[in-house]
Amino acid sequence: MDNAGGQHVLKDTWNAAVAPQALLGIVGGMGPLASAEFLKTLYEENRFEVEQEAPACLLLSDPNVPDRTDAIVRGEEEPVTRWLEFTLRRMQNLGARRVVIACITMHHFLKCVSPPLRDLTVSLVDMALDEVLASGKRWLLLTSRGTRNAGIFERSERWQQAAPFLVWPSEADQDELHGVIYRLKKHGEVAQAAELCERLVRGYGVDGFIAGCTEFHLVTKHLQLQPPQARLQSIDPLFLVANRMPSLVSR
Repeated sequence: MDNAGGQHVLKDTWNAAVAPQALLGIVGGMGPLASAEFLKTLYEENRFEVEQEAPACLLLSDPNVPDRTDAIVRGEEEPVTRWLEFTLRRMQNLGARRVVIACITMHHFLKCVSPPLRDLTVSLVDMALDEVLASGKRWLLLTSRGTRNAGIFERSERWQQAAPFLVWPSEADQDELHGVIYRLKKHGEVAQAAELCERLVRGYGVDGFIAGCTEFHLVTKHLQLQPPQARLQSIDPLFLVANRMPSLVSR
């Protein structure tokens, strides 16, 4: 149809009866390879007959955010908090029903954003600890240095119950782990990281490990290629989100 000035205006033909599915927002880019792999996991774990039945996701892969561990160590948290508040509000404005922050260290900064935006966010920490409690097994908690220093897992209401089932690596192993995480971010060196996880799990005599840094999603995907009887056990909160996505976005 034309307006009064003769300019052609496209008529909105969207039919409200075929409204889109509830949208899951993903704050990614921290690092880019892990959040891209997580998006792939969402579609692999939620099978569909036709593409119209596939989950509706919005991935914002924006690496242009200060390093979270550096910000915590240096006490320079305000720029990261501002970035997170802006990004979560952006997701909200774009219609996200729930939001997953694909960086566990970034969960430290949630305490400073507005309550409605915190409520919008799925806690990967709480999901991992719930799985620990359900399993009754002992797990090695593998995180970045920033997550460990900030006590992100310890701040969860589930921590007291879950702590007897969790083991932290030694300081020397934590330093080695942190270096592996950053190599994963840069190059996706999955085989080396998987070997470290296997060595640490054996060395600490635990049943498996918790992917307490989202970079380890690359490792848990790699481990899925092994035969089930030989596969290293892990709790990966990104896998948990993928498996529970329908119920998460229906809240």
